[in-house]
Amino acid sequence: MKNAKMNKHLSFEDRCIIEEYLNHNFNFTQIANRINKYRTTVARDVKKHRYLRTTNSCNNQPCCFESKPPYVCNGCSKFNNCRKIRCSYSHDVAFNEYKQNLINTRANLRITKEEIASINDTISPLMINKHHSVNHVYISHPELLPFSKSTFYKYIDLGIFNVRNIDLNRRVKFKVKKEYDYMRDKVDTKIKIGRFYSDFKYYMAFNPNASIVEMDTVIGTRGGKGGKCMLTLLFRKYNFMLIYLLPYKQSKYVNTIFNIIKSRLGDDEFKRLFEVVLTDNGTEFSDPESIEINPETGEKLCFLFFCDPNCSWQKGSIEKNHEFIRYILPKGTFFASLSQNDCYLMASHINSIPRLSLNNVSPFEEAYNFIGQSNMDKLHIKKIEYYDINLTIRLLKK
Repeated sequence: MKNAKMNKHLSFEDRCIIEEYLNHNFNFTQIANRINKYRTTVARDVKKHRYLRTTNSCNNQPCCFESKPPYVCNGCSKFNNCRKIRCSYSHDVAFNEYKQNLINTRANLRITKEEIASINDTISPLMINKHHSVNHVYISHPELLPFSKSTFYKYIDLGIFNVRNIDLNRRVKFKVKKEYDYMRDKVDTKIKIGRFYSDFKYYMAFNPNASIVEMDTVIGTRGGKGGKCMLTLLFRKYNFMLIYLLPYKQSKYVNTIFNIIKSRLGDDEFKRLFEVVLTDNGTEFSDPESIEINPETGEKLCFLFFCDPNCSWQKGSIEKNHEFIRYILPKGTFFASLSQNDCYLMASHINSIPRLSLNNVSPFEEAYNFIGQSNMDKLHIKKIEYYDINLTIRLLKK
């Protein structure tokens, strides 16, 4: 395996060493071994950044070193008295020229007017009107973006596209640190016995292939308890999310949703898909037995565990996926007009977004073989084509 440093640009310190070694008549191989670079890299840099030194007594004859290694006269014993045209290498000159070339190269736009027009016609409407991410458009339209993502961001900064930074959700998002509400209602510690996060880790140590489903709620208006909210369930391995509408943020409505899921999937499929459920300490999850047990047969179908208090990172996947919901329904949006069909539609669009963390595959495609088409139909999740994905409020307009 090649050393990673060998593929990097020469630094200022590297050029100082090159000049010093040239002054002592070291060859390119010895210099390259000293700075851990390729021999050709050193030779190319010397030849590219050498400069001519002439005097009034110069006879305008080129030195023989000009056409053969080391290409400069740094280590020549006749350097001070020679009347030929001498080539020298200086670390200051080489580094300044390198920096200027780098600036000039990066300042030039390597994109034609036709490519700009094509991107503005096809890509810009998707990012402005439907909030498609940069990764999303790169996957769905690779033929229109023949440059890197960092270059795409640079072009957006330069303003050559209709897309602006304000249209990129993650680019302008400013996260304000939340103060933890120590007075809010919490799950009774007694029901958490055997369901602590340490118990979760112990269970996973003996069942590493268990299906983990992270659970949380998303509120609409501030407070959330006075109206509709959402119950979210995320299959951690696949980033596949289910969304259900609750009339109130209360445990009985959470239990109702799970009873509906159990009846639709059947006990065997529910046990396979929801083997482990991981959630926080909200009071809406204060009846874990109703979630774990089939109300008709009394059979235990899954294992529910609670995260440690104020440790949302222990179920960070679902917290991260909530940002897709907030693209469509920003914080402070009323959920009163929403229906369960709206939640199914949102979940279908969110699950169809290709993710970089899944090797540019969507959660729907990643989870399809595990969940199965029959269960997808029962859960009301459909595949949305990349071009048709919409992450704005317009998605839910009747």
